Amino acid sequence: MTRAARVAYLVLAWAFLAGLVIQVFAIGLALFGGTSTELHVNLGWILHLAPLLVLLAAWLARAGRRHWVAALALAAVVFVVPILVLARDGLPAIAALHPVAAVIAFWLAVVVARNSLEAVRAPDDEASSDGVQA
Repeated sequence: MTRAARVAYLVLAWAFLAGLVIQVFAIGLALFGGTSTELHVNLGWILHLAPLLVLLAAWLARAGRRHWVAALALAAVVFVVPILVLARDGLPAIAALHPVAAVIAFWLAVVVARNSLEAVRAPDDEASSDGVQA
């Protein structure tokens, strides 16, 4: 089960990272191609909860504390990103943090994706590199 969880962790983490790249492309298309922001908005709400699956897979992969803590941080930041936009009418300075939080989410997604690759490469019976078993 640990091996399957590590592969799921890898697939989910890299798919989420790819989803973020598509998300940036979607807003670029809307801004520079004159299309609607509908794709960006809809994909954003899908990506909003996806890190919870990455977090679950990181925990089930028993890859170690560093892995699930990074996944938890990713889930927390990604959860906040679309909510910031909702403040645009009353608190535009808060809403302006939306792209800043998205950049932080991208960085965390890269960290988590690289961690997942490390987890898959590790032997199944090996304790985590930080010495703490999940």
